[in-house]
Amino acid sequence: MAAPSKSQMLDKIQPLLAKRYKPGPREAKLSVLEAVLFGICHEGTTRDDATKALDRFRDAFFDWNELRVSSVGEIQDAIAGLPQSDLKAQRIRRFLRQLFSRTYKFDLDHLGKKPLKESIKTLQEFEAMQSDFVLATVIQQALGGHAMPVDEPIRRCLVRLGFAEEETPPEAIRATLERAVPKTRGPEFVDLLEGLAHDTCVEVDPLCPDCVLVKLCPTGQRNLNPEKSVPAGGRDSAPSARRRGSSPDEAAPKPSRSRPPRSK
Repeated sequence: MAAPSKSQMLDKIQPLLAKRYKPGPREAKLSVLEAVLFGICHEGTTRDDATKALDRFRDAFFDWNELRVSSVGEIQDAIAGLPQSDLKAQRIRRFLRQLFSRTYKFDLDHLGKKPLKESIKTLQEFEAMQSDFVLATVIQQALGGHAMPVDEPIRRCLVRLGFAEEETPPEAIRATLERAVPKTRGPEFVDLLEGLAHDTCVEVDPLCPDCVLVKLCPTGQRNLNPEKSVPAGGRDSAPSARRRGSSPDEAAPKPSRSRPPRSK
């Protein structure tokens, strides 16, 4: 029997994830600038935490210009709790400074009126877009395109599931996902994968027994049945000694097969 295609694999995965994880309602469409900041905050963490960080920006700073002229430490305080908050604070300030130096304003919404490829080309002039996750977030959240942002936690889940190889970069996985998942299902599917990544399929010591995908996951099956991964001959090299709880070196010596001396 032929192996299932990637589309078939994802078709099996999504309903199982949907039974376990219930993505909350999404925010209204973001502006392009907000989507950039949201994408920077969101990478490596949950959508809920990134949304809260964006809300703190709106509450703690008078406007985007105040955020631009703030110190990295002040911005970091506003996003405390996010992974790599120091680096994210630097990226946020750098983006706002680049934007202001080029346009003398804080508005990129005109990109939504241009062809998507042209808008992407313009966005890629900003250092923040060196992250494919941030670029995909802007395409999905603000420009209305079909994009499925893949950060390291989501990539980790898909590699463990056998959807991608360990060396496959996030942007290549994103391209495959976008071909396999329709635009109408894309945002929800990414949210479901995110729920899995931060709930059971964590980086260290994944909780495979609690995972809803464990029966479909090669990594989960190996973790639950480690004896099947032992090379042939390596596990039972000294079975009698190991059954008694001793090491192979402590196994009893074999009895001598030499015959007793004949009587004269």
